Amino acid sequence: MTATVRRLTAEEIDTDGFLALFGEAAGLDTDALIRIRDVELPTMTVVGTVDGSVLGFAAFGADTHGEDRTDLHYIAVAHEARGTGLGSRLVDAARRVDPTRPLYASTDDDAVDFYRRLGFVVSDAPGDPRWPTRQRYDCLLEPLGDPAEALTTTARNGGRD
Repeated sequence: MTATVRRLTAEEIDTDGFLALFGEAAGLDTDALIRIRDVELPTMTVVGTVDGSVLGFAAFGADTHGEDRTDLHYIAVAHEARGTGLGSRLVDAARRVDPTRPLYASTDDDAVDFYRRLGFVVSDAPGDPRWPTRQRYDCLLEPLGDPAEALTTTARNGGRD
């Protein structure tokens, strides 16, 4: 897959296809997804790949708990695009927005091996009341360290600056 990873537009985020993919990432009901889409996602950077519909996306932003890191809040890749490297490209895009900060993700058994393959250090995490029967993991990827690796503002914003 050679489609470009870029910032998604509000129109792309407001599609049924995006909402379905978002549901896979978040595991929440439609009302909760719509609330998050309309309230939380506008405060994050949302990048993805579009080929007629959104094939994959990642939503991330600065940590809100005082940690000096970037938090990867949501990531999902459509079934037909899995195994193409799109997921790792989305993680790489999130990491390059601020390469001086580590990238953090929280996950469960369904995705922990994905993060391990990408070099994240994985540790057990406390349970999450939203998914009381699932083992949770904290995943941390060291920073790239070179500010020259950062995306330009224009690239981050899809050329809309």
